[in-house]
Amino acid sequence: MAETPTRYVQGAVVAGGAAVVLDRVLSSRHVVEALEAMAARDPGLRAELEAMRDAVRRAAAEAALARVSGGGGVTGSAETRPGEGAPGSVYEIGTAEAARLLGLTERRVRQLAAGGLGRRVGGRWLLDRGLVMAYGQRRRAA
Repeated sequence: MAETPTRYVQGAVVAGGAAVVLDRVLSSRHVVEALEAMAARDPGLRAELEAMRDAVRRAAAEAALARVSGGGGVTGSAETRPGEGAPGSVYEIGTAEAARLLGLTERRVRQLAAGGLGRRVGGRWLLDRGLVMAYGQRRRAA
């Protein structure tokens, strides 16, 4: 029995918990390496993969903030909105700045980063500024 070809539909909607899970999967070392290998074989694919990664990252940040703020979505100024820039942009901060913003030690911030607020790049942690701000807001409310 021959398989019926599946019609390709451009785009996908990923939100809420699914976006958070997909963001974590896409951030895993093995997946990052596989995506880099694919992009190296097909340079035209790199921009599309980066756009997909940015979109998933924004959706995951929005879901995290919605959860922190009780489902009301993102609030605050454009300066604190997560995921608007590319990785390595002003929307990612180091452990020293996150520690200062949260009033925590850098050691504790590294633990939080490892727990999902950040990612390792070249041996150092980068944290999503919006998620750090949301975490601080949640801590203050508790």
